Amino acid sequence: MSLGLKIYLANAKRAGARALQEQQADGDDTQLRLARPAGKLVWLHASNPEEISPVQELIRALAVERGDVSFLVTTPENTRIDLPFQNSCDQPCLHMPAPPDTPQQVTRFLDHWRPTIAVWAGSTLRPSLLVETHDRNIPLLMVDARSRARIDGRKRWKTGMIMTLLAMFDRILGGKTEVVWRLIRQGAIPSRTEACGLLEEGATTLFCDDRDRDDMAAILAARPVWLAVKTIEGEENIVATAHRTASRQSHRLLLVISPMDSTRGDAVAESLTREGWIVAQRSKGQDPDEHIQIFIADAPDELGLWLRLAPVCFIGNSLIKGGKGCSPFEASALGSAILHGPNVQDYRTGYARLDTAGAAREVRDAGNLATNLQEMLGPDVAAAMAHAGWAISTSGAEAADHTVEVILKTLQEAEER
Repeated sequence: MSLGLKIYLANAKRAGARALQEQQADGDDTQLRLARPAGKLVWLHASNPEEISPVQELIRALAVERGDVSFLVTTPENTRIDLPFQNSCDQPCLHMPAPPDTPQQVTRFLDHWRPTIAVWAGSTLRPSLLVETHDRNIPLLMVDARSRARIDGRKRWKTGMIMTLLAMFDRILGGKTEVVWRLIRQGAIPSRTEACGLLEEGATTLFCDDRDRDDMAAILAARPVWLAVKTIEGEENIVATAHRTASRQSHRLLLVISPMDSTRGDAVAESLTREGWIVAQRSKGQDPDEHIQIFIADAPDELGLWLRLAPVCFIGNSLIKGGKGCSPFEASALGSAILHGPNVQDYRTGYARLDTAGAAREVRDAGNLATNLQEMLGPDVAAAMAHAGWAISTSGAEAADHTVEVILKTLQEAEER
């Protein structure tokens, strides 16, 4: 063990002793509040927000192959989750923040959960958690590594720490060859490290009842439609301003808005009505007939319907300061040309790939949004962008299959031991 890692663990132990005393005094036992499911438990740690969607996809795929295991997902503190992990499969699937990276808290965590294997998604490392997991002979895999390794919460670290920690992994699967070489230079064991592609592109195709789609298509009667999804407060007015400009070129154009929080549907409808728009709401049983200018799609679990009907989609939580973006791959998997704002840091790698491929475009204000929208409403432009996005969305299938195969093999070996 490197000197730097020994110093880190010693300091963490002192901090953990103080924190444990405070926790016991407050009666806070969050880590142990959830009961461990019986049987084999696959623990997946999403080391950064970019790994949320890939971890959900891994759980879905693993659950299909192994109906006899349960899942525990840990994430950094205060990580925003768009779709609860328990929706990923029918088996028990629990989610909680990762324990503070002190030996005392890590010991309590592992004593309680007793994972069969540990799958570390991403290359942001927690030293105490990794060391104790390794010392307990729990098989440790790193998947979907997108960059060189770093220590969580630290801008500077000792090279020896990284080298020691990377050598603890039984297998490391990186997204690209250059990432793998960086990890090997940092200390990953070459024979255990390989490139197999990124996982985030394998978004599950959202469900849509074909009858609902046919009925809505008949109501729209070939009207041009564009969609704004997962919008947050303040973005609807920006989108509506862009819609007003675009409507001058396409007077029958319909805007469908699906807010991130569907309970805001009434407030969004009232605000837009006050601005002079003719608005209807899905939650009130209303239809987007030929007189409706903006339709509020505020019924739950219908995003798959609207993405199939709209060739152009603006993905929200990205234009307002403080937004962090939403996954673009649900839209690209269904063949939608994508517009998005600049604030997408939780999914920056995915958007960068789509932007570079010509499947998505970044916009910064209502005017910029309207200009790009008007161009993309041309069928040839939208079709070319949709094809590029679909190609990227489906390219992760091979990487996902290989990752699942490695996890299943490791799980089997752990059971045999």
